[in-house]
Amino acid sequence: MEDTIKKIIEEYRLENQINPNREDSEFENYVKEGIYDINDFCGTEIDYEKDLDARCLLKNYVLYSNSKRLAEFKSLYMEEYHELQRNYYINSKL
Repeated sequence: MEDTIKKIIEEYRLENQINPNREDSEFENYVKEGIYDINDFCGTEIDYEKDLDARCLLKNYVLYSNSKRLAEFKSLYMEEYHELQRNYYINSKL
């Protein structure tokens, strides 16, 4: 998982032209929080290397977290959360 976190931070830095003087540790907690939040909502552990939709959502989570706008993120991206939840839904036959 640590390799995935580092890759996501690197992608985030490149895609958003983040100043190279900022430490990775500034973004590491945002990534970990995003992984927890998305996995918790979907009810399963997602492989962010394989699921590019989830990866994109995670990078947007980091973007909005870094800007201190998580409430806005949740309202804008709730449909993506629901789509991932539907994709990972396992019929429990309850």
